[in-house]
Amino acid sequence: MAQRTVKIGLDNWEVATLDDADKVTGTPTAIPGLTSAQLSITINSANFQADDGLWAVLDGGISAMQLTIGNADLTSEAKAVLHGLTLEDGMEVYTADMTIPYVATIFRSRLNTGKYVWFGLAKGKFVPGGYDLNTRAETPSGQPDSLVGNFEPRADKITHIIAREDNAEFDMEAFRAKIFQTVPAG
Repeated sequence: MAQRTVKIGLDNWEVATLDDADKVTGTPTAIPGLTSAQLSITINSANFQADDGLWAVLDGGISAMQLTIGNADLTSEAKAVLHGLTLEDGMEVYTADMTIPYVATIFRSRLNTGKYVWFGLAKGKFVPGGYDLNTRAETPSGQPDSLVGNFEPRADKITHIIAREDNAEFDMEAFRAKIFQTVPAG
C-alpha cells in the first residue's frame, strides 16, 4: 500500500510582477514569513432539469479565485512588489490613484513524506489590506499581516497549477517556467 500523505507545512512564497502580455518582469521576489494560505475557487455550474428531474450539471469553468495570505510581517519592499506602491524616505506612500500590478505567485506545502506540493497562481492582484493590531498582553502573541489576492485566467486561459514532487514526472524548472512564463533551463 502506498504511504498516506498529509500536508503539514507552508513556505517558499514568491511573487513576480507581470507586464501587459502576462510575462514576468524581472526576477521573482521571495517573501519570507508565510503563515497561512487559503485558496478559494469558484466554478460556475447549474443544474439542468428535464423529464421531471436532474438531466445534467452544466459547468462554465472557473469564474473566480481568491488567495488569502497570512504573513508574519510584510516588509515595505514586499508591499512595493505586491501593491506597486512607492517607497520614499523609508515610508510606504499610498495614493488614491495607485495602480496595483498583476503578479504571478508560487508557494509550497510540505507533506509528511518530506516531499512538497507546489501551488502556482498565474495572474492576479493583491489589494492592500487593513490592520488588526492588539496591545501586548502578559503572554505576547504574533499579529501577522493578511492580504487578499483576486486571480483571473491569463491570456492562455491558465488559472493555476498544482505540482506534486511525489509525481514521477515532477520537474521544478518546468513548473516555474509554466507559472512565470519563462523558458526552462536546460
